[in-house]
Amino acid sequence: MLSYLKKKVLVVGCGNPLYGDDGFGIAVVEELKRRGWEHPDVEILDAGTGAPQHVFSLMDEDTETEFVVVADAVDLGLEPGTLVELGPEDLRRTGRCIPVDAHGWPLEDALLDVHERLGIDFVIVGCQVKELPIPDVKPGLSEPVERAVPEAADRIVRMVELYLSEGDIRKR
Repeated sequence: MLSYLKKKVLVVGCGNPLYGDDGFGIAVVEELKRRGWEHPDVEILDAGTGAPQHVFSLMDEDTETEFVVVADAVDLGLEPGTLVELGPEDLRRTGRCIPVDAHGWPLEDALLDVHERLGIDFVIVGCQVKELPIPDVKPGLSEPVERAVPEAADRIVRMVELYLSEGDIRKR
């Protein structure tokens, strides 16, 4: 079993920093690592564009992970840089609030699958994009999305610490 599947909590940053604001999730993971935030029951993972295929599809009944936090770009028509928290109750299959990754498999479907099949709870900490230049390459986050990165990291730390101490983030 992969080491990250042995952790109680998995924090996953998704996206591609070559495509503007799609790099939000990766920037959040980098911010958490820059701060040196660690916990023995938590794995922080830069999953790039391969989260559904390479992370969530490997989860099975032997997976020890109970809670997943995903940082990713979203497009919900909000003000750019606005942070949202989405759980299983907020998503539907092929709901497409998250831009489809490079392989065309929506992240929402993969998360709902592990939730329904294995009972793994999750929250997406999403940031409303301003620029997704796909297929053009344009590295770097827009100003409003860049400003949201530290707050997203703060939210994730609070959420994970609450989960580890109380086992239920819905109490917040």
